Amino acid sequence: EDVSTILDYFIVAITILVVAVPEGLPLAVTLALAVSMKRMTEDANQVKHMDSCETMGSATTICSDKTGTLTENKMTVMSARYAGYQYDHVVGQGGQDNSLGAKMLSAFKTNAAKSRLLCESILLNVSPTSTVSLNPETGSTFYVGNPTDCALIKLTQQLDCDADSLRVAFKEGTSMLDWGVHSIPFSSQRKRMSWMIRRADGSVSLPYPGRYRMYSKGAPTQMLAACTSFVTDITAAGATSTKPLEARDRQVFMDMVATCQSKGLRALALAYRDFDDVPKGGWGGNGDLETNMTLITVVGIEDPLRPSVPGAIAECHKAGIDVRMCTGDALTTAVAIAKGCRILRVSDLGEGGQPKTGFAMTGAEFDDRVHLKDPSKPKTVRRVFDPEINDAVDRLAEPFLLDEAGNKVLDQKVFDDLWPTLRVLARCQPEDKLALVRGMRKSRVFLDEARCAALFNDHGIRIFPDYQVVAVTGDGTNDAPALKSANVGFAMGIAGTETAKQAADIILLDDSFSSIVQAVMWGRNIFDSISKFIQFQLTVNVVAITLAVIGAFAFNDSPLSAVQMLWVNMIMDSLASLALATEPPTEELLDRMPYGRRRPIISVTMGANIIGHAIYQALILNWVLFAPSSLPLDPPVAFEPTQGSLHWSLFFNVFVMLQLFNEFNSRRLPTAQKLRTTWSEWNVFGGVSRNPYFVAIMIFTFCMQVFIMIYGGVAVNIIPGGLTKAQWLFSVAVGAGGLIWQVLINVIVVVFSPSDYEEEVGLTPTELEEAAYEETAASKWDQVRIGVRRGALYSEVFNTDIKTGIKISKLARCAATSEKSSRSFRHVFSRCINVKTHQ
Repeated sequence: EDVSTILDYFIVAITILVVAVPEGLPLAVTLALAVSMKRMTEDANQVKHMDSCETMGSATTICSDKTGTLTENKMTVMSARYAGYQYDHVVGQGGQDNSLGAKMLSAFKTNAAKSRLLCESILLNVSPTSTVSLNPETGSTFYVGNPTDCALIKLTQQLDCDADSLRVAFKEGTSMLDWGVHSIPFSSQRKRMSWMIRRADGSVSLPYPGRYRMYSKGAPTQMLAACTSFVTDITAAGATSTKPLEARDRQVFMDMVATCQSKGLRALALAYRDFDDVPKGGWGGNGDLETNMTLITVVGIEDPLRPSVPGAIAECHKAGIDVRMCTGDALTTAVAIAKGCRILRVSDLGEGGQPKTGFAMTGAEFDDRVHLKDPSKPKTVRRVFDPEINDAVDRLAEPFLLDEAGNKVLDQKVFDDLWPTLRVLARCQPEDKLALVRGMRKSRVFLDEARCAALFNDHGIRIFPDYQVVAVTGDGTNDAPALKSANVGFAMGIAGTETAKQAADIILLDDSFSSIVQAVMWGRNIFDSISKFIQFQLTVNVVAITLAVIGAFAFNDSPLSAVQMLWVNMIMDSLASLALATEPPTEELLDRMPYGRRRPIISVTMGANIIGHAIYQALILNWVLFAPSSLPLDPPVAFEPTQGSLHWSLFFNVFVMLQLFNEFNSRRLPTAQKLRTTWSEWNVFGGVSRNPYFVAIMIFTFCMQVFIMIYGGVAVNIIPGGLTKAQWLFSVAVGAGGLIWQVLINVIVVVFSPSDYEEEVGLTPTELEEAAYEETAASKWDQVRIGVRRGALYSEVFNTDIKTGIKISKLARCAATSEKSSRSFRHVFSRCINVKTHQ
């Protein structure tokens, strides 16, 4: 009997332990992440790192590229100034073809030489991998390769020029190139690319002055600076008339560039230069090749916005996420695009529709302002912002201060003055994007309540009251450091390089910004799914442990047998995690601010639900446990606290029904603000049909409970024959009573809830300040406490008194900033070393 009693006690202890340990939580977390990863692929998000799914739900800032992400990356030439005439694309005039190519083809009917020079300057100076094909069924064009090159190639197709036959005429037999003798690839420093070809005698109709010709294209500002003349006319015989490029002529072209940029078009200049022979040093060893050129044309290329982008950015603003555009385009072009996609809102614009000061700037200005300079070193040629042209130039300037790793040292104070209002970063280089990402992640502007209030009052900008969680997009190899430094890095699946994809956390399979918004929804849904499961499981844990302990003290046995507890454990672990962790995201997830990184996972509302339902269930179960005869049942249930009795069989069934209906309550995680403003948050059945897993698991669990109660018998410690209809109705009724109890809990939450600030972020301003103490040193008492603790460590190491240890600690902290303190520190330190050595 003693052995049997000890064994019974041991089983009860194990039962309580099994209930107390939430072993289903890791399963719920993994299941939520795994299901979301699979479903995110259907929304064009290929997840590489599982934890990035949930992190994206807390994103507060998205730094997005323009080309291909905000735009369709299907560029079209919309205007051109060529041979003394201006040509523009006209939209929508009847059924006529009003494209730029059609207009130019009509103008060149009597002068094929004009078309020839333009087509040569394009087709002989593009990437060989860039192609444009036409789908005969749909009539749409398909781009492969560089979008800018494809836009120019499409223009030559509209001019009825055959690219293959033209390039064959300039093919060099001994060259590895597809055509020509040499190529200079594009670089972000030069902002242009060039290609050298040799005239083959008899194969070219145009009379070239020299044996070699170099075609070049690039940014208009740099190209115009490198040109000394421009084409004014071309005769039918192919003779090219040129004119010196004077200041007045430059202004005409620059006015066209400004007009294009104000319309959101990308301006591009094409030029050429003739050579009598191979330059000294060869084509690759001469740095003066791209000078003294003749300007052929300036074109404006449109990259239309994706139709879904303005709506997606509006969703981000509603969700409390700031969107910043980082692009290589000129500032005017970037501002026009930002207006179109609503990155720059009406409140961000000043007089004349231009951005307010600090809302848009170039990468050169940003780089020059946020990084410290090193005046002790001689000046060097580097990128500098020129306010006169509002762009970058290379000139002598103080070098940047570098840290031990060779990186520029960020002036965090200046950076914090800039980034809250910054929305557009034009002429942005990869290192500018990297500095922006790193600076925002380190920023603690949210601790400055006066600054945050001023930003909101002056510009309507609400600074998120916690550390910034930054997501960034990138497609190039040079974007890899920024992708790695961000909380979540997005690489382009279509236009992105392999290096960018390797560095990213998520790959956008369609390169669309709308897919990033879908990732935000899935991230928030993961957090909420895990929170729902925790809310459900902790309620079950509290109730089950309470009843198991009460039973152990009152009856020397747990009211739930080991087999019954295994079934309950399966309900609250495996089945519940599958039901609650597979909830699909809804648009309502974007109606709230992001959760802060330091927000506790159990919110105020969750705590109220857990405690409230635990109280309700404990009251009902104790009623059944200690006063079964008072239940509204006929015949009454006798008090028989033993396994296999009707008394405890009814207790087991009531317990399961309570958990089953509470699973519906756990589907909702409303905030007090939502409970005040919408009735949909009070409906726990809303959207239940959208999750077939939840419906199937609820039906399966209920059917299994019926089966166990009828056929379980002795094996499950159930009374043979199960329960009567009245007893089943009572079990279901008290379980459904939890739904009504949830309404009462919601009322209490609405009446006694904290401010929205605390509920959304999870920490009060004081708690946030304490969390950032290590850097801000906000509390003098904490300084004293930490100083004593460090002094104790020093006193233990040097075997001295704590007073001397505290003195060492203070001197060590200020030795680097004060020569006097440094001498005192060395003196005290040497004394302690001598004492330690002597001992």
